[in-house]
Amino acid sequence: MVNYNLEPNEAILIQSTSVLCEGGGLMTAYTDELILTNINIIHISKGMFGNTKGVKKYPLSQVKIVNGQAQAILGKSSNGMPDLQIYFVNGQLAFQFQSSGKKEIIDFANGISKVLTGNKSEQSSVANPFAIPGAEMVAETFKDTINVLKGSLGIKPKDKAADKSVKVTKKCIGCMAPLTGTKGQSIRCQYCDTDQILG
Repeated sequence: MVNYNLEPNEAILIQSTSVLCEGGGLMTAYTDELILTNINIIHISKGMFGNTKGVKKYPLSQVKIVNGQAQAILGKSSNGMPDLQIYFVNGQLAFQFQSSGKKEIIDFANGISKVLTGNKSEQSSVANPFAIPGAEMVAETFKDTINVLKGSLGIKPKDKAADKSVKVTKKCIGCMAPLTGTKGQSIRCQYCDTDQILG
């Protein structure tokens, strides 16, 4: 991995090697690195022999959010391979992963979504292509049966709505201004335009 100087309030969340940036040119191979931090997406472009050709930073604050969903998705490239498609305010990037493909793409999409919205990507809940057909319905029926049994024994289910409406006050990581909202909410500081999640 290349030495990348993180900002003082920046932390690495996910990093992958053997990545291919689509549209990178004629002689492209799975030699690049992709790093997701809590502030940026970092693409380290490498040559065939491992020499670093360039380091590009893409701020997460520039990723589009549509209907509460970060626009980092599992897509399909022109050659039919799964890829990570990231839509920015001013453009688009697409990356392919050599080894674990879809799993790594979903990990990156979830990581980007968690930083920007506080929630996993909707694609992480998409049915697993390797799952047994009908297993989801059986699991849901089993869960409902267990809940009925718990109710008859007097065990109350956890109230998820109470957890979501907790008010939180936090200092901005950029300028230390006070921020207020609900726990897990993605908020932009009105003074320094830093995006962060209240926790």
